[in-house]
Amino acid sequence: MRRRSEVLRDLRELRIDMTRFNDELSNITKFFGDWHLARVYGAVAARFHLADWHRAVSDKLRTLDELHQILKSDQANRWMMVLEVTIVLLFIIDLAILFLGVRS
Repeated sequence: MRRRSEVLRDLRELRIDMTRFNDELSNITKFFGDWHLARVYGAVAARFHLADWHRAVSDKLRTLDELHQILKSDQANRWMMVLEVTIVLLFIIDLAILFLGVRS
């Protein structure tokens, strides 16, 4: 099984790639300065359902972001548990030193 850090790194890379691709798709009209080419682009966009494709890419980006947030929150929760256990252990050690110091 892959480590969580590898999965988080892969998710970050996917989010960056999908965001870049989404921006390129949104900004493609900047390349068309001519009105005729804009009409051609409009026809091609309608023919290939680019709006639906753009929506699907956005949905996938949102899903990737949610998955990334879940994994990060899971990792933060594990660290919090480790810190809480460490605090409890330090408290027990402090109590043990206190009681052993009083008796000797």
